[in-house]
Amino acid sequence: MDKDEWKQFLRWLDEANEDELAQMKQRLRSTQAAVTEPGVRSDLRRMLRLIDEEVLIRQNLATRSKEHR
Repeated sequence: MDKDEWKQFLRWLDEANEDELAQMKQRLRSTQAAVTEPGVRSDLRRMLRLIDEEVLIRQNLATRSKEHR
């Protein structure tokens, strides 16, 4: 992916809701098995990792906000 594609993905990642994150993660995982090019596989792994990180951050923020109420 080029720089602009990464910017677009990161913007989407910031704006996506939980369902959209889960759907994209599933699509990337199903695509991953068919991809053989190392650069593309690396991009897919990075995208999956960033989605996982985003989900964990949101869960952590939700937990903290509940604790402070």
